[in-house]
Amino acid sequence: MASLGGQDDKSTLIIWDTETGKAVLGAPLGQKDTILKAKYFNKTDERLLAITNNSIQIIIIEKAAKKIRTMGIALGNLKRKFTCLEIDANDQYAYCGTTTGDFLEVNLERAIFKRVGPVKTLFSQGVTAISLLPNGDIVVGSGEGKVAKVSIQTMQLKFQTEVLGGVSSMTFTGDYTHFFLGTNQANIYWIEADQLKAELRNTCHHAKINDIVFPYNYSDVFATCSVNDIRIWNAKNRQELLRIQVPNLECYCVAFMNDGKSVLGGWNDGKIRSFFPQSGKLMYVINDAHIHGVTALATTSDCTRYFFLTFS
Repeated sequence: MASLGGQDDKSTLIIWDTETGKAVLGAPLGQKDTILKAKYFNKTDERLLAITNNSIQIIIIEKAAKKIRTMGIALGNLKRKFTCLEIDANDQYAYCGTTTGDFLEVNLERAIFKRVGPVKTLFSQGVTAISLLPNGDIVVGSGEGKVAKVSIQTMQLKFQTEVLGGVSSMTFTGDYTHFFLGTNQANIYWIEADQLKAELRNTCHHAKINDIVFPYNYSDVFATCSVNDIRIWNAKNRQELLRIQVPNLECYCVAFMNDGKSVLGGWNDGKIRSFFPQSGKLMYVINDAHIHGVTALATTSDCTRYFFLTFS
C-alpha cells in the first residue's frame, strides 16, 4: 500500500507491507503542490500515477536500490487543475479530469499529453469522477450532476444523463454492466452502463436534520426537515416517499396536522408553509409569521389552529 503526505510532510511517499503493517520504503518527493490522488499501475507495483493541482506525475519505485523518483507528464502549453484519474488495463494511457470541465488523455509509455475530451464539450463545475469500460469508452461524472459516456475513438459524447448533486464517486459491478454512483447531496444511484439509465436507490439529507415527526397515531411514515427541503419517509423500508423542496431556504421545524391532510414547515425566512402530503404541492403560506425564522410548531387536536415559536 502507498500513502502520500501533504506539503508539511514534503509530499513524502511511504510504501507499506499490508501483512505486517510496517513501512518498507519511504522518501520525500519534494513536490511544490500537494498530491491530491494517486493510483497504482495495473500490471506493476513499482509505478504509480499521481495528480497535483496542476501536474501529472509518474512515481517510480526502485525497490532494489530503495529509491523513489518522479517523472512529470509533458503537457506543453496546456494548463489545467486536476481532480481525478484513471488508468487503462494495459497501463498505456491515463485519463485525468480537470476543473475546466474536460479530461486529458496521456500516454504513459512516452509520458506525454495526447488528447483532450470530450470534443467541443465542457462540463460545468468540472469533471469530478472518471472511469473506463472494458471496450475503452470513458464514463465521466461532473460537479453539476451530469453523467456522460464518451467514445474512446472519437472523444464524442454517446449518452448523457443527470443526477441530483455533484458526482463524487462511481463503482462498477464485476461485469461492468451497471455501476453505483454517489453524489455530494447524499444520493446513491444504480446506473445501467450501456445507455446510462439511472435509478435512485438510496438518499438522505446532505446537511443537518433539524426536526423529525410522526403523524398523529400513525407510525408507518415520518417526516424530517433540513436545508432546502422536507422529506417524508417509509418507516418500514427507510425509503424516501416525498421530497418538498424550497430552494435557498432552511426548514427549522416540521409538523403534521392531526387529520393528516397537510404538512407544515417553519422556515428561516419567517414564513410558515403548508403542503399537501401526497403531492408535496404548496397549500398556503403565512407570511411574516416571525422575524428570525420559525423554530417550533404545534397543532391543536381539532386541526383548527396551531402555535409556533421563534428565536428570541
